[in-house]
Amino acid sequence: MKARWHNILLFLIISGCIPSGVLYAQLPLTRQDTTPLSDEIEVITITAFRSPYNIFNTPAPVNLVQTEELESGDALTPIDALNRVPGVLMHHGTFNTNRLTIRGIGSRTPYGTNKIKAYFGEIPLTTGDGETVLEDLENSAIQRVEIIKGPSSSLYGAGLAGVLLFHPKTVDKDFIKNKTTLASFGTYKSTLSAGISTKKLQIYTLGSLLSSDGYRKNNSTNRGNFLINSIYNFSERSNLQFLIKATKMKGYIPSSLDQETFQNNPESAAQNWASIKGFEEYTNSQVGASFNRFTLNDGKISVGVFGSIRNLDELRPFNRLEESSDYIGWRAYIQKVIASEEFRVVMTTGIEMFRETYDWKTFDNDNNQLLSDNKEKRQYENLFVQLESNIKDRVFISAGLNGNLTRFKYTDLFTANGDQSGNRNYKPVLSPRLGINFLLNHENSVFANVSHGFSTPTFEETLMPEGNINPDIKPESGWSFETGFRTQFSNRFKLSASYFRIYVDNLLVAHRTGEDAYIGVNAGQSVHPGFEAEFTWVSITHKKKPLLTLYGNATLANYHFNEFVNLGTDYSGKLLPGTAKQTFSIGTKLNPIENFSLNGWYRYNGEMPVNDANSTFSDAFGLTSAEIRYQGKKGSFEFDLRAGIQNIFDIHYASMLAVNAPSFGGNPPRFYYPGNPRNFYVSILIGFTGKE
Repeated sequence: MKARWHNILLFLIISGCIPSGVLYAQLPLTRQDTTPLSDEIEVITITAFRSPYNIFNTPAPVNLVQTEELESGDALTPIDALNRVPGVLMHHGTFNTNRLTIRGIGSRTPYGTNKIKAYFGEIPLTTGDGETVLEDLENSAIQRVEIIKGPSSSLYGAGLAGVLLFHPKTVDKDFIKNKTTLASFGTYKSTLSAGISTKKLQIYTLGSLLSSDGYRKNNSTNRGNFLINSIYNFSERSNLQFLIKATKMKGYIPSSLDQETFQNNPESAAQNWASIKGFEEYTNSQVGASFNRFTLNDGKISVGVFGSIRNLDELRPFNRLEESSDYIGWRAYIQKVIASEEFRVVMTTGIEMFRETYDWKTFDNDNNQLLSDNKEKRQYENLFVQLESNIKDRVFISAGLNGNLTRFKYTDLFTANGDQSGNRNYKPVLSPRLGINFLLNHENSVFANVSHGFSTPTFEETLMPEGNINPDIKPESGWSFETGFRTQFSNRFKLSASYFRIYVDNLLVAHRTGEDAYIGVNAGQSVHPGFEAEFTWVSITHKKKPLLTLYGNATLANYHFNEFVNLGTDYSGKLLPGTAKQTFSIGTKLNPIENFSLNGWYRYNGEMPVNDANSTFSDAFGLTSAEIRYQGKKGSFEFDLRAGIQNIFDIHYASMLAVNAPSFGGNPPRFYYPGNPRNFYVSILIGFTGKE
């Protein structure tokens, strides 16, 4: 507790970073808003609902993460920026082991992220069974992130936890830039980006290399990223966008630790993983193209195709895994606008189709003997329709309906223990939503939202212990209810707050039957009530320029099982493992002189249960970080120098939990991934920019 208050005290005397996830940060407008707010208050247009909303009149829970937020800190991954958004919790074990949860949804997934939908441009980052890998993303390639919390999107599949839209960077003038980062634990990163902009063509390209020894043993990582994002304008009304993204990564796996080792020897690796030098190595390539035609009265027709190829080799204590997957799909929608002096209606309707083939084999570590050989075909269709309407620029209504049909076909190619092949076809799921936002005046608005969502089981959860398909497993489904308000006084002070409740039925429980074996059952219900609030305050200005900016956000929650009986044990009323009742973030940014800033931020995470029984909790922790930045430009030359300290007080904490970790061979369960101790970084960016 003493260290916690020392952290807060230091925060108060250090200046902080640009507000992360703050609802009103500046964005380039994709379309000028027509509400009365446009003349007085900074207007931000979002694209998540395909309508010209600004964030102040959006009838849904949406947060934005800006470029500067993604670049603050060591900027090696998007994790720190996402962790400063209220309602979002990103567990971070290593560069290649992470789990993102939104409002407690997905907290019980053992090692990865599911129950959300994520897109990079028009390319899905989510596989056919709901798994999402975010650690491949390169911060420097992201323009901004739009986060829709809860099942509040009809256009992207109505995922229970929400949707993450990563917008790739585009080009408005020629440039070339190089950014080099040196950090603790032998970490080195170099990023080279360039852009070309003509009347017809814009091309953004990026390449990056990351190498790190890691804080722990058996923790080294090497990652390379490559990206091209281009737009060709046939005319003022039509364009073709092409995006290619590729990643090659090899990361060694230290795995999680038991409590005693975590407390006394956190830099060590789990003994079984260290003894074989366990790792995962993969390549992942994704491509997408979309044609966009803008019609009269702000209408639009868009048709896009996308595909991916991924290959992985993972050495584990119990076997070696080889897997490959590829998917192809397309997405199309039509947007029609009907407008008059009194109201405006935007109707968007479309379809998304997805086809994936997933192959995987396991081998014995000693003699490389084949243990299993499997193939699965996954496919789904999403049909969606959405209506947006505003009445006299005061009342904004959003209604939508998503229909989903998902199917799996499993083929067992290793029949020595019998043929376990089978199919799983889920019933069609209809997910409606309705939201309303009312502008009380130019400075205050209130909103409410009700929506339905669902999440299909992962493949492992559809199997019985013998390996055959479980015919009784059902998708999780739930309803979300939310109400809140937003307040803004000029551009000096902005505040938003909301209360929400999410009810989840057919709760999926993954029973672990071995080190690499799970079975899923529908075991009950969970309830996710919570309160979120965030603010920004430009407290000191000089000649209309901010000198001192304060920001903060907080989440108070009580995510728990409502009805949950598992293997004869009643867990009703227990907290969901891997979730905290309190999280908050505060920070400042001080600009005492031109081109110079002193930044500081503090993030607090409350204690979290490590298992369904709530028999053990991880300790609460607070992390304080600071950064000095100097940037300048002379003619076409620009530079940006940053240096910072993360976890200033060297707090010992668990950055990720392996929830419900089992105990094998009489050994204690390994729940804890140690977070990095105090660490340092310095980065320098040098670039040359042409005229617009």
